[in-house]
Amino acid sequence: IREELIEKGTAFENAFVTNSVCCPSRATFLRGQYAHNHQVLSNGPPLGGAERFRLSGGDTSTAATWLEEAGYKTAFFGKYLNAYGVTYVPPGWDEWHAVSGNFLSNSLNENGFVTDYDPDRYHLDDVLSEKASDYVERTAGAEPPFYTTDRPFFMWLGPKAPHQPASSTPRHRDEFEGVKLPKPPSFNEKDVSDKPRWIRDNPQLGPDQVAYMEELRRKRLRSMMAVDEMVGDLFEALREAGELENTYVFFTSDNGFHLGQHRLGAGKWTAYEEDIRVPLVVRGPGVPEGERLPHVVLNNDLAPTFADLAGAEAPGFVDGRSLRPLLDGSPTPEEGWRQRFLIEAVAERGPTP
Repeated sequence: IREELIEKGTAFENAFVTNSVCCPSRATFLRGQYAHNHQVLSNGPPLGGAERFRLSGGDTSTAATWLEEAGYKTAFFGKYLNAYGVTYVPPGWDEWHAVSGNFLSNSLNENGFVTDYDPDRYHLDDVLSEKASDYVERTAGAEPPFYTTDRPFFMWLGPKAPHQPASSTPRHRDEFEGVKLPKPPSFNEKDVSDKPRWIRDNPQLGPDQVAYMEELRRKRLRSMMAVDEMVGDLFEALREAGELENTYVFFTSDNGFHLGQHRLGAGKWTAYEEDIRVPLVVRGPGVPEGERLPHVVLNNDLAPTFADLAGAEAPGFVDGRSLRPLLDGSPTPEEGWRQRFLIEAVAERGPTP
């Protein structure tokens, strides 16, 4: 990630998601809308999840359908929306390998047929990595008639890591043994009198809770080692196929995560920056290497950016904006860019932030 993306691409220091819960955020990735517009408001029915996205018709117009209509081949590997557990393949995807079931599942819907991968034999992120790299090799690197050079591809690759339970591969299980939990001033605050009531009502975290979070952080780091290797394998496949210099790669996340800040245990659904701030690094043709930009960018911006780069037309319902003006070495001045945005959440288990 550091060598192939951060050092050879442009990183955005102020990248945010507008809803820090998995399903709403991923629907925003796909449609470029705030959650109140795409109406996937939570992770499960009746307010959210894959079923809500499908029944509402949201999946009939996404970055995948826009790019497919523009002549792109499209492929999906990894996590889709939660509660996706059917043989249905959403519109716009030519190749489909999506996690079938909840976040604990080790099954993939592979082009309409569910395959169960024994977790004792297969780490699912390794499976996804192999499938994604293989797709690049046989799509971008193949000779005609198997590959038509005027049909580029769009790929979504979504690993499970570092989502809980943050399972690592056996080869990484001893990594990060000595890593401690970061404890910034916001960690387990003694005085929360300046905080909203739903924070003031929380007691300080106890030693057992802190110990659990410290071990969870180690697990999350270990699980990300497979993602790091996944990125390396994908770049190697692009390099061998001769398509690396013609390909844009976006690396980001659907949410952040808090671990003890503001007296909160492990989680992600609040408006605090630990939850809404995410990494975003872009590498591709003409994108400056080693650059860091301060512009405020959102997950709402990804779908219209993909459309713009691909020469496709994004529908008028899109709330985000293309990031293309920030990727050419002469970015729009920060003062001429977005200055504010909306953060939203639906509370199913507690008060809204």
